[in-house]
Amino acid sequence: MVVSKTESPTCILKVKDQRIKQVSSFNYLGSLITEDARCIALAKSAFSKLDKILKNNALSIETRIRVLNCYVVPVLMYGSEAWSIKTDIKRRLESCEMWFFRRMMKIPWTDKVSNDDVLSRANVNRKLLREIRVKQLKFLGHILRKDGFENLVLTGRIEGTRSRGRKRVMWLSNLKDWLKERGAEHKATELLEMAYNRELWHDMIANVLGYGT
Repeated sequence: MVVSKTESPTCILKVKDQRIKQVSSFNYLGSLITEDARCIALAKSAFSKLDKILKNNALSIETRIRVLNCYVVPVLMYGSEAWSIKTDIKRRLESCEMWFFRRMMKIPWTDKVSNDDVLSRANVNRKLLREIRVKQLKFLGHILRKDGFENLVLTGRIEGTRSRGRKRVMWLSNLKDWLKERGAEHKATELLEMAYNRELWHDMIANVLGYGT
């Protein structure tokens, strides 16, 4: 599989004179990996398999949401520690979250019920994106304190010049921009230094989420 900013080129790879098939998607550890890095379809498939439970009005919405968070959301969030969440991906994730709630409460799109009303009826708040960011912050602290190959990949530099076109969204910069939106503006170097102190790092995460001291 090839991930490219432009149309994916055809690559020829051989192992012992046997050509490796080029695919546009594959299943890896329960997560559907595609050329555009989406796994929403797999999460919706997991939801559909639990239709009889998640849409059962005999069960409280609180119970059904627990089932959703236990069996469906982890499928969607698998590997999210490494995602760079651009605007279009953010919109798709938010839409997917609302897709779950609307179907659990059997609210068709033709009813033209706003997302705020759906959340109010379910007595929940949006939290998918926040949980992904928390996973990313914890992952960042872990790989930096481990000081292994992942640390080198994140903090090292590659010689040469980048290709023409729009600059790719970098994972660390993407995470830093989200922290800035939450009122915790830090330079990349400051984040890297803070991550080495586990207690300080956990306090920073708690403060960003609004339940720290």
